[in-house]
Amino acid sequence: MSVKTLAKKHVAYPDLLEPGENPFSTNKVTGHSLNVPIIGTCSPTIVCGETCYFAKGPSTWTASLKKQHRLLNSIKAAPEETAGRIANWATKLKLDYVRWNGGGDLVDASVVCIDWAAALMPTIPQWVVSRKPNLAARIKPRENVYVHFSTDKSSWERLEEMAKLAPRDLQWFWSYQCDAGETPPDPFVAPVIFRDKYDPKGGELYGNDCPLNAAEDITGVCGTCRRCFNGWAIEGAKECLSRTPQ
Repeated sequence: MSVKTLAKKHVAYPDLLEPGENPFSTNKVTGHSLNVPIIGTCSPTIVCGETCYFAKGPSTWTASLKKQHRLLNSIKAAPEETAGRIANWATKLKLDYVRWNGGGDLVDASVVCIDWAAALMPTIPQWVVSRKPNLAARIKPRENVYVHFSTDKSSWERLEEMAKLAPRDLQWFWSYQCDAGETPPDPFVAPVIFRDKYDPKGGELYGNDCPLNAAEDITGVCGTCRRCFNGWAIEGAKECLSRTPQ
């Protein structure tokens, strides 16, 4: 299912998170993630609109969609309070990192919520993924916050905008998502490279390839790799930039 197809069945559910409700959803790759709905948060590129993993499967089932909306509505209504709930549940679940936007993207209130959560969990990395430069660049720089800006062949102008807007002390990097049938245009196109459906299709893997691209089992790979939220990708971004012709 493409994002466009999902939009046709979209219903905006108005509820908030219930008292005591866990804001996290289970995620095969990350273990747990904070998911919000695609519709109403994402500004999809041509590539991600057609290849988005979150636009198909269990994340599109009614129960999942309702929870995504409850979390989004709660972030919008009370970002500080929701940050407290997220921090409490991160402790209960014994999480050693928090994955924001396992599905969906940032809204204005997310910027506030993420900063409060990061302050409440100063030793726990906050891994924030986005395709929206105007909001991603507003994330407050903190030692435990890592902004992962997602790009593909149809969104280079967004990367340029992010580079112009991001504060110098913001820890951020970018990844490159391959389109269906596409191979990366260059080994240093991004610090982190994702192949379509994590399948290199027999092609050469680069040092910047996400380990998911070579994994026989993708379960828990992010927790063992950690390159997106331990500084590895941040340093990789510097190397990629140094190899870009001026």
